[in-house]
This record gives sequence, C-alpha cells and structure tokens, in this order.
Amino acid sequence: MNKGPPDTMRLEGFSENLKGRMLYIVGATVEQQKYILGTRMATLETETAHRGRKVLVWQHSSAPPKWFLLKGGDATFHVRDANDLRLTLTYIQHASRPVRVTWGGTEPAANVLSMLGKIDGLSLLGFGAVAPAAGDWNAIFWHTAATIETVEPGISARMGTGVSLRSVLKELHGSEVALVWSNIGESDKRGSLYWYDPSEGAASGAILDRHESAELLRAVADSLAAGQ
Repeated sequence: MNKGPPDTMRLEGFSENLKGRMLYIVGATVEQQKYILGTRMATLETETAHRGRKVLVWQHSSAPPKWFLLKGGDATFHVRDANDLRLTLTYIQHASRPVRVTWGGTEPAANVLSMLGKIDGLSLLGFGAVAPAAGDWNAIFWHTAATIETVEPGISARMGTGVSLRSVLKELHGSEVALVWSNIGESDKRGSLYWYDPSEGAASGAILDRHESAELLRAVADSLAAGQ
C-alpha cells in the first residue's frame, strides 16, 4: 500500500503465497462460493490432491449449505457442541500433512484459532458475512461490491481509523476488483491493504445452481447404488 496525495492510496495487487496461512472470506453466499471455488484457493487444493487431507468444518446448529458439502473433502464435521469440536480438532491434529481446513458457519473461537495456528502444514480458510473478530487471521478478503459499513470495522480493528477507505472502495468498485487486508510478509504488525480479483481464473459455472446440484446428487446416488 503506497500513499499518494492526501486522502488517497495506491494499492498493489495481492500476490502472496497462501500456503500455511489463516485466511478469511467476507461476503454473502454467492461471493463466498466464487472465491472459495476460484483458482487462487484451488492452489491449496492442489497441494492436498494426492497427499495430506482436506477437511470441511461447519460450526453451527443449522445444517451446512449444499454447495459447501459438494465441495468435497476427506473428512466433514458438523460442530454443534463441545464434543463435536473436540472430535474435529483431534482429527485435524493427527491428519496427514499438509492439511487444508475450510471452516464456515461461525468463526472459530480464539483458543481454537491459536491451536490451529500452531499446526505445521495447515492452511485455514474461514468465511462469513462479516469480518472476523479474532486477530489471528493473516489475510481478510472482501468482495467487489463490499460497502464501507462491511469493510470499516475489520480494517479499523487492525490498522486504526486513519485509513481513507471510502475513496479506496470507490476506485476498486469502478475497476471491478476487491479489497484484501494482509499481514503476510509485513514488517508492520498492523498489516496493509491490497487489491485482488475474486473471479481471476474462476471456471465458468463453477458455482452450482439448484438444477446442477440435483444432477450431481443423482449421479452420486446412482454410483453408490451400483456399488452395492
């Protein structure tokens, strides 16, 4: 992030390696899908394609969304109480490395994040409608239509209140790119701001609609029936 004239900033494109980081996606369901299924996060999938484990965690009393389950993983956990959480963390601690954990529903508690952050070879991707409260995250990604109300609390908590976000967001919206805060490789613990393109390399139709989901589920059911 470079400072320009007063009340303006010139942001560089975000290009840091995401391996072994704790990342968070802020946005509505569509934006969450777009980024999680996009090419940038697919690089983490490649690392665990033939080794390690991919773990899906949904921490909420309600059932996880179908698109989240259809994403596929070596293990899927629905955390509804302390026992579920203990089982989930035990599996993650002992899973083959590298481990890629996608965590939705509710932001992990501070003590959970602290534990996950100490596991070598673990990449964590969380997502939700608002910026995370914990300070352990290495990068936070917003979507292209993010408003000042959804961005400002998360940035102010990490960088203070002297950042001119309104003008930054206006420029990003006009360029159809989005904002990311990151402390990866930063000497200043407050981190810095960058821009990124959530749709970069995303495959056309990567987000499943209702009919595509039904077809996929039917194909899975047929495959299971044939194997009986």
